[in-house]
Amino acid sequence: MNISEKTKIPLEILVATTNRTTLDFLYNMFKNNVLENYHILIVNQTKEEKLLHAETPNIRVINSVETGLSKSRNLALKNAIGDICLLADDDVVYLEHFEKTILERYNKLSDADILTFKTLTSEKKPYSNYPNQITSLNRFYRKVLSIEISFKRESLINNNVAFNELFGLGSVFQDGENRLFFEDVFKKKQIKAYFSPDYIVMHEPSSSSDDVASDRFIFARSALNYKLHGTFVWFYVFRLIASLVRKGLINLNEISSKIKMANQGIKTYKELKHGK
Repeated sequence: MNISEKTKIPLEILVATTNRTTLDFLYNMFKNNVLENYHILIVNQTKEEKLLHAETPNIRVINSVETGLSKSRNLALKNAIGDICLLADDDVVYLEHFEKTILERYNKLSDADILTFKTLTSEKKPYSNYPNQITSLNRFYRKVLSIEISFKRESLINNNVAFNELFGLGSVFQDGENRLFFEDVFKKKQIKAYFSPDYIVMHEPSSSSDDVASDRFIFARSALNYKLHGTFVWFYVFRLIASLVRKGLINLNEISSKIKMANQGIKTYKELKHGK
C-alpha cells in the first residue's frame, strides 16, 4: 500500500531545520533507507521569502518565521500525527531499518511513553557512555541527545509536556532544553520513560571539547541551575567553574569573567521570569 493511503501512522520523524529551500538534505539523512517509506514532518525556521515546499505525500513542511530549537520542537509536537514520534536534526544519518528497532522496542515495552536510544559517531564509536541494558531513564537522562528521543505523541499532549522555549539553540539560553524537558517528564508520575540500548542514528562526534567552557554555555547553565535550584544556584556555578579549572579548560585568570557571565545568566533569567 502506498504510504499516502495509510490511515494509521506508527512512526513520524520530526525534523528541525533552518533556511531550507530544497529537500536535498533528507537524502543524506535517509541514505541507508528508502526515504519514501517514512512519514516526515519538517519545521523549517526561515524568512518569508525563503520557503521550503514538499510535493511528496509522505513529507509535510511547516515554514516558521520564529527562531529557537525549542519552539521548533514544540511546533512539530503540536502538528504531529504519528502514534510514535522521533525527534531529528537535519545533520543526522539513520541506520538501516532504524524504525523496526524503535517499533519493536515499543511493542516489548508496552508501558513505555518515552524511549531513548543510542547514537553512533561518524567514526563508528558510541557517542556517549551508554548503559548496556534497558533502564529507567531517570538514571541517565542528563546525557541524552534530542536525536535519541522518541515518544508516544498522545502521552506528551495529554500530560502537557513540552520544551521550555527560553532554552535551547537559538533561544535566550542556548543549552539545557533537554534537561528541562525530562525534569518536566519526571514530574508526571504517569509517564514511563526508558533508555533502550539500541543504535538508531549516526552523528558527527562532539564538535569541540571546550564548549562547556564557553560563555554561551556558562550563561545558559547558570540560568538553568537558578531555575532548578533557586538560591542554591551558586553552589552549582562554583562547582562547574572548579571543574573547568581542574580539567584545564579555563585558566585561573578567567575565573572572574566566567563568574560575571554566570551572574549575567542568572540576572537575565530573573528579569524574564520575575521582572527583576
